[in-house]
Amino acid sequence: MLFALSRPVALAGLALAFVLALVIRVLAIRVVQRRQVPAGWGTPRRSGGKLVDVRRDVDIFGVVAAVVGGTGWGKKVEDSGMHPAPVRVLLAGPIAVIVAAQLAFLAFVLVAGRVPLGQLDSSSVLRGDLIGGTSAELFLLSLAVGLLCFGLLDLVPLPPLDGWGLLRHAVKRPGTGFQKARHWLEDQNVGIAILLAGMLLPLFRGLPLFLFLLDIFTLPFLLLWG
Repeated sequence: MLFALSRPVALAGLALAFVLALVIRVLAIRVVQRRQVPAGWGTPRRSGGKLVDVRRDVDIFGVVAAVVGGTGWGKKVEDSGMHPAPVRVLLAGPIAVIVAAQLAFLAFVLVAGRVPLGQLDSSSVLRGDLIGGTSAELFLLSLAVGLLCFGLLDLVPLPPLDGWGLLRHAVKRPGTGFQKARHWLEDQNVGIAILLAGMLLPLFRGLPLFLFLLDIFTLPFLLLWG
């Protein structure tokens, strides 16, 4: 978001997108946990009646990534030690945020009409590097892209993202190599270090790795609405 300081409207859209994404993800996780948690697996997360509990639901490193890179992530879903959260719990958050992004894109199309979004890079939106358009259009576009990028980033198979839990489910019989990787990525916080480096350090075309990948994976959605 720091790159968008010169465009207050875009900055407001990105900031709201991050906050909304955190709230939507947490609510989706709670709904699925309370309705479908299997016997023997943990308990639904509680927040003492708060919509979002900062200590339980907000990851400070995710906030740092959002401030500098334009999007970030929330706190890891609680698991039962050796076993990750159920697949439906892990999918609930990113899917709900991606669906919310589509509603924001719909609002953008209703305001701006059919705009060739396929010619736009999501990384440019995350950095506030937008040209033309009314304030309402810039705000809605930043909101939609911010939500979409949060949801897609959450599917990356690195801790503490939900995609890491999905990868653990996919590996039915983890060997010694996977267990060592898990130790370093989770227990030694190497996963967070990789995420931060991938969000902050320029690598491809002057872009950090994950912003470059987000440009690729957001393209189908931009083409759909453009």
